[in-house]
Parts: sequence; C-alpha cells; structure tokens
Amino acid sequence: MWIVVPNPQAVIYLPLLRTRRELRRRHYVEFYTLDVTSRGLVRLTDVASSLVKKRKETTEASEEAKRHAALTAKDSDTH
Repeated sequence: MWIVVPNPQAVIYLPLLRTRRELRRRHYVEFYTLDVTSRGLVRLTDVASSLVKKRKETTEASEEAKRHAALTAKDSDTH
C-alpha cells in the first residue's frame, strides 16, 4: 500500500511517520510525497535522508566559515 502525504505535512510529521515501523512490518506500507522538481512521487525515507545530508552539509559549511573568520580576525590582529 502506498500512502501519499502532502509536502508540508510530510516534513512536519516526518519523525512520526518514520517510527511507524510496526505498521510497515505487518503490512507492506510505503510513504511517499511529491517531488516538486520532477513532478513525481518520492519515498519519504529518501526525503529524510536528503534532509539529513543537507543539514550536515550546511552545519559543516557554517563551522568552516566560522573557523575562517576567526583565523582572518586573528591574522589581522597580528598585523
């Protein structure tokens, strides 16, 4: 069985939907949402993986920018 969840609700309820493993064990259930770029369906697990990856990339980039700013400030203080 496929269950298609609208995008806003998919993001809001993603943690709850991912924990519905007991439902998925008893019945073949797969959650989908709309991929607005391709106008097709995408598995909610793929959306979750993509969001985790993007968050990690954003966090790493932010930390790198902070380190660079600190080094630049420290370097300009020594001149």
